[in-house]
Amino acid sequence: MGERWYAVQTKARAEEQVALRLRAVSRLRVFVPKLAVPRRRRNRRITAIEMLFPSYLFVHMTLDPGRWYAVKWTPGVRGIVGTGDVPVPVPDEAIQLLVGRCLAEEIIPWRPVYAVGTHVRITHGPFAGLVGILERPATRQERVRVLLNLLGGCVPVEVEVTDLEQVS
Repeated sequence: MGERWYAVQTKARAEEQVALRLRAVSRLRVFVPKLAVPRRRRNRRITAIEMLFPSYLFVHMTLDPGRWYAVKWTPGVRGIVGTGDVPVPVPDEAIQLLVGRCLAEEIIPWRPVYAVGTHVRITHGPFAGLVGILERPATRQERVRVLLNLLGGCVPVEVEVTDLEQVS
């Protein structure tokens, strides 16, 4: 049986430590996808790096008992995802899709997807709290045009895409 990708469950916030151990000690290929999410802190924009799958990572290995137990008994590992006691491989296509979206160091850029015509609420800035309709999708500068019902008519305003949330 050849090498396949397997999902490994880790203890909370131990993904990076487990990945380091598996790479160093067991010499395995490990993939820990992360998401670069824009946030606001004290009116400043920052990019927070979050785990795409918290408490999970992916290991490329053969399923021989030696490898399996080496991974299973690595400190910080809760188990290998599977049915009963048998690990189930993750399709290679799924991993390749994730790897293809990574820019560097296993980080996938966050990209909100709001369709034109979606009702959105502005969360920051002078129009915070107002609800409008998305008129134009994000540009390269990550700005969108939202139609707001102001002064008895529809007024287009441009805001940053990170300043929006979808209204349910």
